[in-house]
Amino acid sequence: MPIRLFITILLLVAPCLPAQTLLAQETYDVVISSGRVIDPETNLDAVRNIGINGGTIVSVSEKPLTGRAVLDAKGAIVAPGFIDFHAHGQNIPADRMQAFDGVTTALELESGILPVGPWYDIQKQTGRVINYGVAAAWTYARVSALEGLKPEPNLKWFQDAYALTRWVNNVATEEQTKEILDLVEQGINEGSIGIGLNSGYAPGYGYKEVLAVHQLAASRKVPTFTHIRNLSRVDPNSSIQAYGELISFATGAGSHVHICHLNSTSLTDISLAVRIIRDAQERGANITVEGYPYGAGSGAVNAAMFQPANMKRMNARAEDIEYLGKPLTEEELRQMQKDSPGEIIVWHYYRLPRDQHLLDLAVLYPGGIIASDAMPWIDKTNGKIIDADVWPLPKNAFAHPRTAATFVKFLTDYVRDRQAETLIQAVARCSFRPAQILGEYVAQMKKKGRIQVGMDADIIVFDMDKLEVRATYTDPNQHTQGMRHVIVNGTPLIKDGVLDTKAFPGQAVRRPVR
Repeated sequence: MPIRLFITILLLVAPCLPAQTLLAQETYDVVISSGRVIDPETNLDAVRNIGINGGTIVSVSEKPLTGRAVLDAKGAIVAPGFIDFHAHGQNIPADRMQAFDGVTTALELESGILPVGPWYDIQKQTGRVINYGVAAAWTYARVSALEGLKPEPNLKWFQDAYALTRWVNNVATEEQTKEILDLVEQGINEGSIGIGLNSGYAPGYGYKEVLAVHQLAASRKVPTFTHIRNLSRVDPNSSIQAYGELISFATGAGSHVHICHLNSTSLTDISLAVRIIRDAQERGANITVEGYPYGAGSGAVNAAMFQPANMKRMNARAEDIEYLGKPLTEEELRQMQKDSPGEIIVWHYYRLPRDQHLLDLAVLYPGGIIASDAMPWIDKTNGKIIDADVWPLPKNAFAHPRTAATFVKFLTDYVRDRQAETLIQAVARCSFRPAQILGEYVAQMKKKGRIQVGMDADIIVFDMDKLEVRATYTDPNQHTQGMRHVIVNGTPLIKDGVLDTKAFPGQAVRRPVR
């Protein structure tokens, strides 16, 4: 056939060929090959090949793809990277440990930070391993207004504030309330994801103050994230009363209320808590819920909840509290509160397996999400936060084991071992549902939590049979096993189970700055 005739025929036929045929020779930056792809939004659960260019998914194909880098996913699960609403670490070593847990986006939404703008500037300058973001901190604003201290955008500043008491116990005056609202709104203007209300750490607030915060959230169309005011089965000031107050904010102010760690703040009254929250949701209240699969919590030793009267109301004992893996005596606990009020302790509020059914009510809450409440890693020798660019973590690093293994523990316990949920349901709790909740407020989140063309290439590849939780309460400094590959914004962060310590692909999750 003459060449001129061949070219003429080709030009006539080409428009009729499928686009896949014409692009068959395209070479992608990264290809994830032959994995079982899980996409909760579309209910996709099938073997596919994924093509990535830059930080974006550009192909999800049944046909083989060609890539400059090819990540083998044969026999493995390919899912959207997990999105953690509740991560206090917010530094490089914390990011790396969470990446092995499948987390590609870690947000500090319960406690939050002030000032917000400088915090984002610091993260950008330092570099982050996974995606990051923050809420505007109501408690930081309270410390400023009631103690006269200028907020600093770090956790150390807040830890030091535990030595003070006015911000914890006092009702704010009208003038102080205005200062609190102004500081929080400044955080919103600087691009915070929402407002963090760590109410359990400042239970002395007045109702009108926090109602005004929720009215501000509703008017600015941002969500709120709350650690409830009280932890007790005993009225008055019970956990149930605190949930009732929170529901009244959602209905009275019209705010979006996100309830943090439903398990740890409900205690053994969780059945009643679930009933009243679900009833409020059915009546139209905009409420969302998170939980984590551990029966122990963590916090500052001098927090209001660990004072003698409150511990009695929670039916908590000193021996239920551990510091660096060692149970405390009553004398040791009270001495720590005097000498080291900001130190982080672990508190066992459920005894497993006896209380597993109570924990399940939070973890499997209909429409709820998984969030870790991951703590910063602490140097056991001096009590300081480990935030340097180090890997592996020093042997003396310590934190609650949820800091290393929340999401893998959920998958192994609730999906693989107990079959309490299907895989696609579980992935939705960890990735799609968090992205969906925030997508209404933060445009970036509409492109996360999904494996579809045009979405962000935050992707994890794991071997379900090989997933293993290694972190324990006494030896938490052990990353999980089973994550084959972790890709953040198109960059392989973990490849064949090995972390690339030179990779810093994390990007800010942030609302527009005014």
